[in-house]
Amino acid sequence: MIFRSAKSKKIIGLIIAVVLILIGGFFAWANQKKDENKIDVASITNFEQCTNAGFSVIRHYPDQCQTSDGRIFVSNALPSQDELAQAESAIRAFMGEPNLELKYISQKRHPSNFSVLSNVKANEGGFTADNPEEWDRPVYVFQQTNYINDRCEVYEYEVGIKTKQVIEIRIAYPDVIEGMMADERMAKCAKYGSIEVPLKTRDQIEQAAFAYFGRDPEHTKFMLRSDIQLEYIPSKPGAKNPAANEWKWEDKSVSLPDGLMGDPWQHPIARVIMSSGGRLIYYLNTTDLFSNY
Repeated sequence: MIFRSAKSKKIIGLIIAVVLILIGGFFAWANQKKDENKIDVASITNFEQCTNAGFSVIRHYPDQCQTSDGRIFVSNALPSQDELAQAESAIRAFMGEPNLELKYISQKRHPSNFSVLSNVKANEGGFTADNPEEWDRPVYVFQQTNYINDRCEVYEYEVGIKTKQVIEIRIAYPDVIEGMMADERMAKCAKYGSIEVPLKTRDQIEQAAFAYFGRDPEHTKFMLRSDIQLEYIPSKPGAKNPAANEWKWEDKSVSLPDGLMGDPWQHPIARVIMSSGGRLIYYLNTTDLFSNY
C-alpha cells in the first residue's frame, strides 16, 4: 500500500489542473481556427464585416479592425451627438461666438502637432519610434463653415476627446474650395476681405490674442506663474507691423517620463499667432496632454 503525504497530493492536484487548462486551451484554439477557416476572409471589405467575422479592433480613434490576412479596415461610424455637441460647445465658447456653425471632419489618435514617442532610435534618414497607446491623446477635428478671408479659408479646430479642451486651431481650405481653379476662387472669395488689414497696433493685436486665453482659464492659468516667461516672436523683428505676431509660454517644470519624447515639444507649451490685422492665424495649447488620462 502506497501512502502519499498531503503535500504530494496537493502537487499532483496542481499538475492535473494545469494539464486540464492546457487541454482546454488547445481545444479552444482549435475551435477558433476551425471557425476562422469557415470565414471567407477575402470577401471582407469593410469594418463592420471585419468585426462581425470575429476579428478584433486593434486601434482606436477611429476604430480599426484587422483581418487574418493583414488588411485593416477603419470604422466610419460617427461619434455620438452628445459627444459632438460638447466639443462644439467648447469651440464656440473659446472663440466667443455662440452661433458659430461647425462641421465634423474626423477623429485622430493625437493632435496634428503633438504626439508622444517611445523607443526612439536615430538612423541615417532621421529616426524611428513607437507611439505608445497609453499616451494617445485623441482629438475630434472640426471646420467652421463660414469663410474668414479673401482666400475662402476657414478655421480648423482640434478638441480633446476626453477633456473637451480646444488644443489646436489652424487655417485650412475646405474641400469645396480646394478643388477650385485660382480665378474661380478669387471671384468667389474677394468679398470676404483680408485678415492682414486694416493694420492694428501691437497693443490691439496683443489684446485680441490674450482674449482667447481668457476664455479658457482652466487650461491657461499656468501662464500667470512668475517662473514662466512670456516670449514675443514677430515674423520680422523690428518691423512696425509684422505680418505675424506670436506669443509663447513653455512650462519647463513639467516633462514626460524617462524614455518618452514629445514630438515636437518635451514640455507643455501654449502658442498664439496673430496677423497684422489682429486676426487669429494659429493656436496651440498642450498643457493637458502631459497629465495622466
